[in-house]
Amino acid sequence: MAPSGKTYGIADLKKHTTDKSCWLVVHGKVYDVTEFLEEHPGGYDIILTSTGKDATQDFEEIGHSNSAKKLLEKYVIGEFEGGDSAPAVAKVAPQSANAAKQQPAKSAATRTFHVILPLLILALALALNFYMMSQKKSA
Repeated sequence: MAPSGKTYGIADLKKHTTDKSCWLVVHGKVYDVTEFLEEHPGGYDIILTSTGKDATQDFEEIGHSNSAKKLLEKYVIGEFEGGDSAPAVAKVAPQSANAAKQQPAKSAATRTFHVILPLLILALALALNFYMMSQKKSA
């Protein structure tokens, strides 16, 4: 159990979702990360989006380093009554450690590019078709 021996539920978490009091759950432990918000390399707003719920999946998807995981222990205040959701996280993202190392996550820019490129090709094809039709009419 956590040092305080306290157990917290989702209702408790929902009371601490601001930059003045920020709690989250990772692997069945409740953390008060309020003091860490300004130090977080990804910005405090990233953490705030994960408050009020079990943030295990969010935490693991980012790929935090071992030193980041160790730093988190400094902020533990209790246990989560829902337990550790790690098995559920594993079902959501079944990826081996080797596969994760070999295949980096796609950035938002890459995902955006894959959506926009087909639209640009379609727009170009329509413009070309319009041009060809206008040339036929004038001939």
